Amino acid sequence: MSVEYSNSQLSTFEQCPLQYRFSYVDGIKRREEGVEAFLGQRFHDAMEWLYGEIAFRVPSLEDVLAYYEKDWADRWHAEVKIVKAGRTADDYRLMGRRFIEAYHRRHHPFDEGQVLGLERYIRFKLDDAGRYRMKGIIDRLMRAPDGAFEIHDYKTGSKLPDQREIDADRQLALYQIGVEELWPEARESGVRLVWHEVAFDVEMRSTRSAEALGELKARVASLIDRIEAEREFPLRESALCGWCPYWDLCPAKKHLVKVEALPEEKWRNEPGVVIADSYAERWRKKRELEAEAKTLEAEMEALRQAAIGYAEKEGVQVIAGTDAKLRVTSREAVAPPKKGTEERAALEAKLRQLGLWDEVAALDPHALEDAVLAGTWGAEALAVLEPWIRTEKRWTLTVRESGDGD
Repeated sequence: MSVEYSNSQLSTFEQCPLQYRFSYVDGIKRREEGVEAFLGQRFHDAMEWLYGEIAFRVPSLEDVLAYYEKDWADRWHAEVKIVKAGRTADDYRLMGRRFIEAYHRRHHPFDEGQVLGLERYIRFKLDDAGRYRMKGIIDRLMRAPDGAFEIHDYKTGSKLPDQREIDADRQLALYQIGVEELWPEARESGVRLVWHEVAFDVEMRSTRSAEALGELKARVASLIDRIEAEREFPLRESALCGWCPYWDLCPAKKHLVKVEALPEEKWRNEPGVVIADSYAERWRKKRELEAEAKTLEAEMEALRQAAIGYAEKEGVQVIAGTDAKLRVTSREAVAPPKKGTEERAALEAKLRQLGLWDEVAALDPHALEDAVLAGTWGAEALAVLEPWIRTEKRWTLTVRESGDGD
């Protein structure tokens, strides 16, 4: 039987194949969760309770907050991880209260349509043969007053997406495929996708055409093929690593976990720490020397130009220092155009036209220089080639230490 995939599974593989392997291939379950995910789930619980009560009564804001507070206290556990420095559990709990207050204020008295399902689990296929199968949980499925089906999703994240991101979102579009398969009437009445960005008290909407859903099916099928063909499951580090529960298994993180558990006196002498510190010390020293070398090269180039200017002005080849001599010599050299330029191509064409190409061995600089400076090609050929060949004076500086002889 084909494996059923959720959108979160697909996203996990895209973010880090190794985390996908730990969770979905090896089946290693962890209770650890980020406080952001914990907060998001408590908000979802409150919304499920709120809309479940609508069939009997319209709960007050105080009722919803009381449910939220009890749910938070009952479900809090030691494995909830707070990544952001300086933040506490209460910071997030109070944030959730503000989300509920804003949501209740905006949507009261909650008569925006008929509730068809809350936290509705759906299973559906992407192709007629059933090779590619999906599953998911719809936060809230509604029937709007105009008869359209609406798929509602609550988002508690701290980043407000723009409309382009919403229109490209995969999760709710996949749910639309499932809704249209399970309730064919939805194809006729239409489906709207609705995101409640509760941190900003913003509601965003999008729709998908049949063509767009067809393209999505093809992309997801291709991704599933990639997942099922994967054998290596490489790790992929990103900003999301801070929320991963598998640090103790990840090659990029497990040594950090190991040494953080050691007392400081043992931590500093742990073999890996010693190696890393020693290597880092030499890397820093090498970086400092390279920076110093670049500075010296720049200073030497400035002094080189000064020496050339002095030698030309004074008509000397050797400049005497207190403990060294600086020899400054020059020669005429030919500088052909650089490879890949139009001038280079034109010069090569002229050399072939004049029958001189073989003599310079594919524009070997030394052969070209000998031919031009020695005048072996004659004045007529040099006149033809003049637009592409220039000569320049090249200088050589040599330091001779005192005691090395004249």
